[in-house]
Amino acid sequence: MKKSHLIFLALTAFSGLAQAQTVNLDQATQMALNADPRIEEQRANVAAAQALIQKVEGEGGIRASVNLYAALAPRASNGLFTNGTNSCPAGGCTLRDDGNTINDGITVTSGITASIIKPLYTFGKLSNYMTAAKYNKDLKSDEVALAKGQTWLTVRRAYYGYLTARDTRRLLIGVRHQLADAEAPLKKKVDSGTGSMRDVYALENGLGLLDKYIAEATGVEQIALAGLKTIIGVPIDDPLTVADAHITPVSMPDGSLKQFSNEALANRPEMHMAESGLAALRSYVQARKAERYPNLYAGVMAQAQYTPGRDRLDNPYIYDPLNSAFATPVIGIKWDFNPGVLNANVSSAEAELRGAVAKAQLAQVGIPYQVTEAYRNVSSLHAQIEALEKARVASKRWMISSFLDFQAGLVDGGILGMAVAGNTSTQVDYFKAVNDFNMQVAQLRVATGDYPQ
Repeated sequence: MKKSHLIFLALTAFSGLAQAQTVNLDQATQMALNADPRIEEQRANVAAAQALIQKVEGEGGIRASVNLYAALAPRASNGLFTNGTNSCPAGGCTLRDDGNTINDGITVTSGITASIIKPLYTFGKLSNYMTAAKYNKDLKSDEVALAKGQTWLTVRRAYYGYLTARDTRRLLIGVRHQLADAEAPLKKKVDSGTGSMRDVYALENGLGLLDKYIAEATGVEQIALAGLKTIIGVPIDDPLTVADAHITPVSMPDGSLKQFSNEALANRPEMHMAESGLAALRSYVQARKAERYPNLYAGVMAQAQYTPGRDRLDNPYIYDPLNSAFATPVIGIKWDFNPGVLNANVSSAEAELRGAVAKAQLAQVGIPYQVTEAYRNVSSLHAQIEALEKARVASKRWMISSFLDFQAGLVDGGILGMAVAGNTSTQVDYFKAVNDFNMQVAQLRVATGDYPQ
């Protein structure tokens, strides 16, 4: 390969490495809150709820109706009377009776009807629908906060999971390197007759198990990193690194269980949603019941129609709708009443209200339990971490001393295997406990509503 090609490849590789993005937990969280389509979906629902408010406002405003049309109509000429005139002689006259014929031919008629109407009083329909629509918007806004909480929690699950898997993999690789360094000297001892094949087999068995656990940890690490990229909006094939070098416990939350429970009942979006849902449905039920009553309105109505080929009549007692025009202010009562549909609508609204009451009661009972569960888990895991901190120091010393004794021929492979297994298990348990503790602290914050909303 030419030197220029090698330089180009090297620069390309360096450029790819230089573009690798590094994020800490706060940055990843903000990116996820900006990128998660689930949050955007809930924001769209808020916009739809705002549109519903505007629709109700429009129902109470001025409405205009215009209808312009053209049609066929019979011609009419030669007067009102059979004598062919519009006057009646002293000797008597007879009105024409051929109005339903087309003896004079067909012509085109055109007309327009228009109205401007403003509701005056709706017996509570508009006011209750408006109240319901506003509370519905509040409910949808709380659903945005709820979606943010799930995103906030998902970022931490991926971030902490990645750190845990990476630390586990690195630990296992370090232990494997130590054991692998002893394999060649052990085989030499066997060849010289001063060692036992049993120890070789024990060592090889340990190396094989470590390879298995390393592969498992590597898979979890890659999946967690891919999940983190997905939630924060980074393309799956783009390089990404995290700022934290290791998984470490977050600070222990400060507060009593009662304080956290009270905070949850005050701040949880679900509690606001229950209140908004109940208020919205109460108003909705009242609006449905108000459908029994009419609407009072005022406005202006106008109509005009012109038909060429028909004589115009100006007699106030004779009305020809095909040649007429009028405009007048109106005040009226409009009543759309269907008892069967109305009763069904009211019953449906009342059933939804009962369901909302049940959900509110469930939230009042379930939220304190969620807080209690997370709080107790946090306390338990914090104690586990403190215990494992001591155990992991002792297990590491146990493994190192056993390894030195094994190299000196003071212990066999079985003793070393127990020490390696004990250290590995303790270290992995520690990483897992830290991950679980961090997630339970995050869960407690979600349970109390203590996250970006």
